[in-house]
Amino acid sequence: MASSDEIRQSAGLAEVAMKAMLTRGIPPTPHNYAVWYVYATKLRVELTREIDAIIADKREFTAKLNEELYTRFFDSREQLKALSEAGGQFQSMVDKVLQTVAIVGGETRAFGEKLDDYSIRLDGEDGSRNAKTIVANLAEETRAVSERNRVLEAQITQSSSEIEELKQRLVAVRHEAFTDALTGIPNRHSFDENLRDMTAEAMATGEPLCLLILDIDHFKHFNDTFGHQVGDQVLRLVGHTLKDCVKGRDMPARYGGEEFVILLPQTKLPDAVTVADQIRTTLMRRKIVRRDSGKDYGTITVSVGVGLYRAGEPLEAIIQRADEALYRAKREGRNRVVAEDTRSAAPLLQA
Repeated sequence: MASSDEIRQSAGLAEVAMKAMLTRGIPPTPHNYAVWYVYATKLRVELTREIDAIIADKREFTAKLNEELYTRFFDSREQLKALSEAGGQFQSMVDKVLQTVAIVGGETRAFGEKLDDYSIRLDGEDGSRNAKTIVANLAEETRAVSERNRVLEAQITQSSSEIEELKQRLVAVRHEAFTDALTGIPNRHSFDENLRDMTAEAMATGEPLCLLILDIDHFKHFNDTFGHQVGDQVLRLVGHTLKDCVKGRDMPARYGGEEFVILLPQTKLPDAVTVADQIRTTLMRRKIVRRDSGKDYGTITVSVGVGLYRAGEPLEAIIQRADEALYRAKREGRNRVVAEDTRSAAPLLQA
């Protein structure tokens, strides 16, 4: 049973959440309440940062935006349902094949027993007199088994084809569930899964693991000045650039909005800062140009925060330190890299 303190704390958070929704004209639906209650707790750094950015930009919390927040941070049921359905069908096909194989095995054993029986009868005293009948019966049994095996082989071939199709569907569904549709790189769900795996590996091996959080500078300017299509083009370009700049097991992902992350396993903090600055300068050299008119929309700059994982700490801790470093980079003028353990930005390289 919850203590009176816990009840009072929950009630206080509920009051904060309801007040925040009513102040912004957000309907207190179950989905919206879940988002704003967690926001009131400040326990999910990524959700807090996202809502704070929306408030700072003075964006309206429309029904579409509210649903996007819930879907991004709370609801993966559709993807899980698709995976579950495909997985269930796959298992059904496997069971079907196993049943067919069992039937084939039973038929083969029965045929073998009959061959043994015919062999005994041929070796017996009446074998010579009844040889013609025994051979005829054997031939008939052989034809019958051959026909049954032909039918079963066709069933196995059909089931194998269905299994292959389901395997491809599972791959496609999983790719969709873990890939950002706009940029084509891994999404937040994929990042969360890989962060868990890589931190566990870092703890087991003692190897360093670094996290980069990148934020596109003045991204709202692209959307407000040139439209959302240009903004989407900027996001795609950043995503492709991150993918091109990493190697091996390094993993970039779109974290949400105009923020991206990169996991750098087996990478020390100074080396991670170097990688981050290489990415920053690479992006500065790339321009957004309209293909049909050649109109130049300018260059892209990013601010980057770098964090180093400490064995045994909660996963949120490294995210928070990298996030704090990112905000220092933005406060110090943007277009720079800041590591968690220093307040000075990495030197800017010439573009």
